[in-house]
Amino acid sequence: MPRTVAPCEPTAAEQVRSILATAGSAAVTANGAHEDFMAGVVAEFGEALRLRVPADSHTAAEAACGPAVGVPAALEWTDLAPVPVRDRVRAQVRIVGRLHAPEPAMQAGAVRLRVDVRGVALDAGGTRRLVAPADLLAARPDPMATAEARLLLHLAEEHREHVEALARLLTVRRLIDVTRVTPLALDRYGIVLRLHRPDGHSDARLPFARPLADPDELGHHIHDLLARAHHRHHRSA
Repeated sequence: MPRTVAPCEPTAAEQVRSILATAGSAAVTANGAHEDFMAGVVAEFGEALRLRVPADSHTAAEAACGPAVGVPAALEWTDLAPVPVRDRVRAQVRIVGRLHAPEPAMQAGAVRLRVDVRGVALDAGGTRRLVAPADLLAARPDPMATAEARLLLHLAEEHREHVEALARLLTVRRLIDVTRVTPLALDRYGIVLRLHRPDGHSDARLPFARPLADPDELGHHIHDLLARAHHRHHRSA
């Protein structure tokens, strides 16, 4: 009987959903007209993806004037690390499809545009992965997504000694020439550390013993990792 391997990180569809749930900006090209949204654009999920945009935006106007089949559009989101690091872009999401005529939104001054999703791509870690539209709609954001920035900043600013201690779980070879360690990403499966070197950087994932159900469990799992790091340090000493 084939052995089931437990996942060690969110699926590509879950990563896309997490990015869309927390992104503060987006770029939209609708019917050839490009528009950058620094705020005020939100991706909503239900039976379909809907984009909430300002009612007076060019994107809303293009969708309103388009044919019944919708207007061709490309939607782009960039995921930035919340902590100061050399290369802050962690991932980029691109969704192509068609935008349909505006629908009323609960928020004043906003409208909702239904998106017929035709293609989804996630670029992260130097790799592009394609996500099926049905998988995107079925996925859910990682339970840590909305708390990730706050927790990473807390670790980086208030617990530097913990971050440096976590690096002891890595092999000596991976720590050669490392000058600084920064917490880069966090999800229910583990924490990712960025290892800074004079000539570049690399990233290392430290898995939790089991997936987190909510952000309140993070402290316990971090302490488990610290205990393992302490044990390894003393054993090697």
